[in-house]
Amino acid sequence: MIKLGDVTVSNRVFEGRRLEYTKDIRTGKVHVAGPDLFNKTRSIDISWLPIAAETYNISKDIRDYVITEIPIVTVDVPNRNLDAFPFEEVSSFNPELGRLVYATFIGKPTFRDHDNRDNRKARGVHFDASLERVANNLYKIVVLAGWDRTKDTELVNEILAGKRNAYSMGALVGYTMCSYPGCGETSTSGKIACVHHQSGRGRGKIINGHVIYENCRKVQFFENSSVSDPADHEAVSRWVTPWK
Repeated sequence: MIKLGDVTVSNRVFEGRRLEYTKDIRTGKVHVAGPDLFNKTRSIDISWLPIAAETYNISKDIRDYVITEIPIVTVDVPNRNLDAFPFEEVSSFNPELGRLVYATFIGKPTFRDHDNRDNRKARGVHFDASLERVANNLYKIVVLAGWDRTKDTELVNEILAGKRNAYSMGALVGYTMCSYPGCGETSTSGKIACVHHQSGRGRGKIINGHVIYENCRKVQFFENSSVSDPADHEAVSRWVTPWK
C-alpha cells in the first residue's frame, strides 16, 4: 500500500489540449509527450485495444476516439450518494485483477448514463488511470477515457462541444464500513446495522460533528459514464481533445 503523503507516478503526462501523441507501429504503444517531468516521454500501451474492441463492440482504430481527462473520484470524500472511497483502499493492491485498485479503471468500458448491463453497449474505453494529489492530503483518481465517435456520434459531439462534461463511475464493492470514528461496523448489503447507520436510515446525519456515510471496501471500478448529474460534483472533464 502507498504510504500517506506519497503519490503514484502516472504512466503518462497530461498536458490538456497541448497533449501530443505519437504511435510506435512496432510496439503498438502510444507516446504522450509534455513539458513536465524534465521533458521525458512516458508511454501508454494500447496494444490491447483491438481485442477489447471486439468485446465492447467499439472501434479498433485509436484515431476514432475523443479523449477526456476526468477527476472521477475524490478520495476520502463522500459523494452525493454518501459513498466514499478511502485512500488506503484505492491505493491497495487487488490480487484478482493484479492491479492497484485505482488502476482497475484501465481497460474498462465507458457508457452513456450507466447503461452498462451489456458490454457491447460501451461507448469507449479507459486508457489510463492515476492517483493524483491535488492538495494537502486530498487525492483524486484521474482517468484518461476514450469515446468512440463511430459508435455514438451524437454523444461524442456533445462531449466535444462541452454540452456533456460530467461523469459518474461504477464500482463493485465487497462491503461497506461505517464512517463514524471507531465504529467499524460493516455490511455487504449497504444496510449497516450500527447505531449510527440504523440499516441505512442514519445516512447523512451528523453525529457529534461527524457525517454518517459508507466507506467502500474491496473495490473494483468497472465503468464510467457520461451523465448530466454526477454524484461527485467535481467529476467534470478537465479537457477534451480528438485523437490526432
